[in-house]
Amino acid sequence: MGFFKKFKEVLLSVMPIVVIATILGIVYGAFLSVSLISFLLSSFLLVFGLTLFLFGVDMAFLPIGNQLGARITERKNVTLLLLSGFMLGVVVTVAEPDIRVLAGQISQINSDVNSSSFVFVIAMGVGLFMALSYIRALSGISIKLFIAVFILLTIGFSLFLPEFFVSVSYDAGGATTGPLAVPFILALGMGVSSVHGNKEEDSFGFTGIASIGPVLAVMVYSIFLDKGSVEVILESGEESLLGILLTVIKSVSSSLLPIAVLSIISIFFILKLPKIKSSKIIVGLFYSYFGIILFLFAVESAFMPVARTLGGLIALHTPVLLIILGFVFGTVVVLAEPAIWVLTEEVEEKSEGKIKKKLMMLFIALGVAVAVSLSMVRIITGIHILFFIIPIYALILLLLPFVPPLFAGIAFDSGGVATGPMSSTFLLPLVSGASFVVAANPGSMAFGMIGLIAAMPILALEILGVIYGVKTKKEKGVDK
Repeated sequence: MGFFKKFKEVLLSVMPIVVIATILGIVYGAFLSVSLISFLLSSFLLVFGLTLFLFGVDMAFLPIGNQLGARITERKNVTLLLLSGFMLGVVVTVAEPDIRVLAGQISQINSDVNSSSFVFVIAMGVGLFMALSYIRALSGISIKLFIAVFILLTIGFSLFLPEFFVSVSYDAGGATTGPLAVPFILALGMGVSSVHGNKEEDSFGFTGIASIGPVLAVMVYSIFLDKGSVEVILESGEESLLGILLTVIKSVSSSLLPIAVLSIISIFFILKLPKIKSSKIIVGLFYSYFGIILFLFAVESAFMPVARTLGGLIALHTPVLLIILGFVFGTVVVLAEPAIWVLTEEVEEKSEGKIKKKLMMLFIALGVAVAVSLSMVRIITGIHILFFIIPIYALILLLLPFVPPLFAGIAFDSGGVATGPMSSTFLLPLVSGASFVVAANPGSMAFGMIGLIAAMPILALEILGVIYGVKTKKEKGVDK
């Protein structure tokens, strides 16, 4: 029953994009190198593969994450907690599907960026900031102060980097927190907050802080690369389906191996689970393995090529339509994103119904819709990404002192979970396809959208938080 429920969730997430893309593809003649039938088959394969992967995550990684989190935090050993946070952050991020997709697209644009090295750099950033987020909670440092310092640091750093690396750095931060990383981050995070006294505001914010690490890590990584060799490389489409499949199997096998080893060690030597539970987790590992292979194969063989072709054709004939489509796609992606529903339900529960799920969904959807539209405006006009990033984060910092502490953590978590699988597999290639046609510097313009998607929900929920805070003060005043 759980599998079919998960299938329905993924289907609702993917189908609106597929329907709109199919209609636009027929109108603009996008089904040339990839046929309509191939696109529809790959869409089904993507849904089935992602369902299988997420079902396996629920069977294997969620139980391991929760039990490891409980086991580690109950010992109240700070050193063990920090080391575990760092190691888990690195291992689970290496296996994240969104990161693999993003890294592959970046390496196609810039020949100096090795996709495996890029993934490892992002993973190190996540691990380090997972540990730092736990230090913050245990030491009682204000989450607002902590976040403000690192936002200023990332913006200051970005002023000295080429636009291409600024864009991919913020994209890396947005794409990091996926279905594998979040369970482990939250499991350890909840344990830390309970050790610290279970303060309400410390129950959120761990995912948001972990997302900052990859931004800084990629910025540092870019210093060691030859910044002058940005090359726009369009996919030739010459690789056979078998070749794509073999490449995907090799990539998935190497990326999932560390977390599979960690899981098996945890099952038999740390958690010492009963045979029935152990068998279920091992089966879940296989589900995740085959699921992510199917997902990535569908993405590489047809889904991304069609999105890229469609973006280029729309940009060529009716570029203004990109801005409208950006708003529509942004809204559709968020409203159907399972991770957003999970976060909003958890917030509504934690706030005892004071913060309504539907209201949060509305603000997050508007934030993401505006972000995708801004990405399209940037491509058409050629405006530097910092003219978007700096004002958005300046507003975030200006509002931060007026936002209730609980909302600060929620806002930054929402930025992480808003960037789901559709952002990397459809919206990003759509944007890059458009940039190849209309942008003067397509290498730089092809990226940055995921970073904007991660930023705008933060601002939107801060505005909601300010409204909530004012309303709460008025209610308290009336009660007195």
